[in-house]
Amino acid sequence: MAAEKIGTVKSGKSRKSFDVKWDQASRDVYVSWAGWTSVGKASSAREAMNKAEAYLYDK
Repeated sequence: MAAEKIGTVKSGKSRKSFDVKWDQASRDVYVSWAGWTSVGKASSAREAMNKAEAYLYDK
């Protein structure tokens, strides 16, 4: 199964919006920062959004 877009998050500094993808099978989380950047693994879509927001906080 391919990663599916589950939402967007805003970065903390620039306030730009970035797409978030989550692969439910592999549990990988990606954000559209400098291409598609892997930001870790998440067990749910909600956790994936939290990880993406945390990653982008100081971007």
